[in-house]
Amino acid sequence: MLRISVVLGLLAGFALSPKLWLSSRLYPLTPVWSFVRAPGPPSDHIIFFALITLLAIVSVAPRPAALIAVFALLAVVSLEDQSRWQPWFYQYAVMLLAIALAGPKRPAAALNTCCLVVAATYIWSGLAKLNPNFTGNTFPWLLGPIVGAWPAPAAWLARHLAFAAPLIEVGSGVGLLTRRGRPGALICAILMHAFILMTIGPLGHSFNAVVWPWNLAMIAFLLILFFRRTGDLAPQDIIWGRGFAFQKVALIMFGVLPGLSFFNLWDHYLSSALYSGNRNSGVVYVSDDVFDRLPDSIEDHVYEDGPDRNGLDINDWSLGELNVPSYPEIRIYRNVARRICDYAVDGSDIELVVQRKLALVNGDRRSVYHCSDLQRTARDLPSGPMQITGSKLPQAGFLR
Repeated sequence: MLRISVVLGLLAGFALSPKLWLSSRLYPLTPVWSFVRAPGPPSDHIIFFALITLLAIVSVAPRPAALIAVFALLAVVSLEDQSRWQPWFYQYAVMLLAIALAGPKRPAAALNTCCLVVAATYIWSGLAKLNPNFTGNTFPWLLGPIVGAWPAPAAWLARHLAFAAPLIEVGSGVGLLTRRGRPGALICAILMHAFILMTIGPLGHSFNAVVWPWNLAMIAFLLILFFRRTGDLAPQDIIWGRGFAFQKVALIMFGVLPGLSFFNLWDHYLSSALYSGNRNSGVVYVSDDVFDRLPDSIEDHVYEDGPDRNGLDINDWSLGELNVPSYPEIRIYRNVARRICDYAVDGSDIELVVQRKLALVNGDRRSVYHCSDLQRTARDLPSGPMQITGSKLPQAGFLR
């Protein structure tokens, strides 16, 4: 049941963001290493459909050869483009790997590792929301479809729930780790996902559809992993376990490394921080001359910011073309801006303005880059998730 739920969630994410997994697109790919080159059409389509086919096979017949092929292709597409490291993809891939490595002889090890992944996701996600942007902007925006029909006193109360929401999410994650707190944590977590689906789903803002199936998958994970095992699952079984090395790897990936994101030393999306209201942001500003050279599909995401100054919101471009938010790291914004520089005769007509998210160290800093800076620093940029760079942007992008 867990394997099928993970695969279905992954396939739903693929179905809602097909262009993200192809190289035939305008939004640039950002490979992990500069020497990695994604194949063009039709090879990119063949790889994508081969991955979908293998995942469907693995859901019903998890043969070793099919599993090896799946993870080989997942590794290929991950190395080709860091924008594919969406939080749902990252979680699904780790959970599927835990199931594959444990095999049919160690089902408890796989289940306990996935319990750790899910519980840690709630804990870090809640902690990431303890910032003024979430309480002042993101949470009120989420409540918009509901509060609009409420009387004023109820709306006032709802706004103050923004301070409790992160603590409830953290408490749900901690509660899932304990026998006594698990029943209440299950109820809170399921209600939270129902609330999210109601606010960003088709009955609410109808926004970011790629995460709708992720919320449904998380409800399935809660029921499969915790509901029937409420009294039998000890905290040490989830956090540490015995005889399964990958559980320790998952503990580092989901239990330890996300803490580095508060110091801008680990990627935002690898830290369960979606919808925290606090992320790096980037806008590329171009002159009218450069704007006239842009393809129509890019121009659709450009807005007028002043005389001979037009803004291209990188997140809007990613959502419009790939149907996923932009991967919110400065190295991604630099790479996207370098692509826009290809349309300029004079590099001074383009500038990238980035703003770093709020953090305990090196946070909330604004940086500006021109094409000459981007070309000069291209070879010096860190390629992996460990980051110490940052930047700043208008608060219109608070929620992405």
